[in-house]
Amino acid sequence: MAQTTRRGPYAKGIAKRQQILKEALAAYADSDSAGPSLRAIAQRAELSERGLLHYFPARDELFVAILAERDAADRATFDPDGPVDDLAAVTAHTAKTPGLVRLFLEMTAAAPDPGHAAHRFFTRRYPELRDLLTRKFRRSAETRPGAPAPRVDPAFAARILIAASDGLQAQWLLDPDVDLEGDLDRLAQLLQAATAAAAQ
Repeated sequence: MAQTTRRGPYAKGIAKRQQILKEALAAYADSDSAGPSLRAIAQRAELSERGLLHYFPARDELFVAILAERDAADRATFDPDGPVDDLAAVTAHTAKTPGLVRLFLEMTAAAPDPGHAAHRFFTRRYPELRDLLTRKFRRSAETRPGAPAPRVDPAFAARILIAASDGLQAQWLLDPDVDLEGDLDRLAQLLQAATAAAAQ
């Protein structure tokens, strides 16, 4: 008896899924912080809402795929082995898409649930991002030896410490090996030293 092989997804289906993600990113770029509706994304992709979700197992799977597509687009804009400074373009782009920022935060909040679509995405994303930024910081240190520590104002230090606390808590829930207490303490000490330098 001849052995049958399982066929992969049709190329047409893969292409349509990619078009949906492209149109979704465009819809988020044109929206406010509420983000576009599924209907708006579907219309851009020339589909009904039901037709849109035909290409994704569930609504949250679509949202996670949109975030993954955004990350892929961002990675294409910088050298992973370059200095930290070249991430400024990614930050500038992020600031123009508040709806995606909101979606990211919503999916981050849901990610600690192992049964949620965002769980696998974020458990892979955070370690990969930490590795990438570690390389970039090392590269920056190699190319700028002896560079003076930046001086920062207390309001900036407060914002950064709060942001780090929120983000580290999310990482810690996904990976208990993250040193939540130690990392925040080290950051607080660095910010304290930087604000003290600014006051001199």
